[in-house]
Amino acid sequence: MTDFKFPLISVLVPVYNAEPFLVMCLDSIFAQTYPNFEVVCIDDASADKSADILEQYARKHPRMKLLKLPAHQSVAVVRNLLLQEAAGEYIAFIDADDSVHPEYLAHLYQAAQNTGADVVRCLYQLQDIRKNTLVPCEKKYKEFSHLLPPSTSLERLQAALDDSQVWLKLIKTSLLKEHKIGFIPHVLPEDISFEILLYQYSKKIVFLPEHLYVYRVGNANSVSSNRSLCAYGTLEAMVFLCGDLVQRHLVEKAFYEKIIGLTLHAVRRIRKYSFAPEYAVSKICREAFNQIEKFARYCGPVKKYKYQFMCQIARHLKDSHLSYLACIVR
Repeated sequence: MTDFKFPLISVLVPVYNAEPFLVMCLDSIFAQTYPNFEVVCIDDASADKSADILEQYARKHPRMKLLKLPAHQSVAVVRNLLLQEAAGEYIAFIDADDSVHPEYLAHLYQAAQNTGADVVRCLYQLQDIRKNTLVPCEKKYKEFSHLLPPSTSLERLQAALDDSQVWLKLIKTSLLKEHKIGFIPHVLPEDISFEILLYQYSKKIVFLPEHLYVYRVGNANSVSSNRSLCAYGTLEAMVFLCGDLVQRHLVEKAFYEKIIGLTLHAVRRIRKYSFAPEYAVSKICREAFNQIEKFARYCGPVKKYKYQFMCQIARHLKDSHLSYLACIVR
């Protein structure tokens, strides 16, 4: 039931083959004490009974909006579609194999109101379904509330790398629309560029030290369980991000140098894995050096010539040698 005294929050749930966990996820969402939220679910052409479960909940809960894709896409495509469908002043992503505390939305929203934050994030409990364990994640996260001007682009970048989950957060929808922040289609993991841009443009990000989210590991259908795919997707994301950031005209030299370093690290990392022929590893590695060459002009004089010289060498190397060049240049 809508309560107009509270802003609408859009809870966004991408669903793909989540049958074993979906009921628990949806039950935890509809048990929220916060009074004014909608739930938007998109079934990404699941092969199990996820679509049937979603239909049952959509019939039962008028505040739930359900879309079904005719063919499997990717979580990035689905997340972008969810953002388009969101009507709320705030959005919160919840993965279909996770669940949340009944006070999840209420506490995040109250923190946003008390501090004027664009983004509020919390802690989580880690549930290993293979070992049947549930433990609080006590990893020390930075107090993100210090991210106010004149925080540097480099500091914001490091904070984004420390906090790379798109879940755990309540985000102002207007921030995403104003700065055109979304997900890179068909790239996995899909949240790298999203988080980096989110931290660059948020005026204030607040850390709430409460364990309000349950993150499950051990799901065979989870993208994060495929390390080689994540390594390939990370490199794709960095290549795309280099091109995107040039057009956004951020000015800090150290920020650009850090992005180049991350891109080279992604090239080095991809050497650890073997890929099927449909993965254009050589092509994406070469594109990484092409983007670095364009990006280098924003660096300091020494780094600029270093990276430009490296990219000139890369143009004359065989595809199979590009990753070795990335190992040499640190």
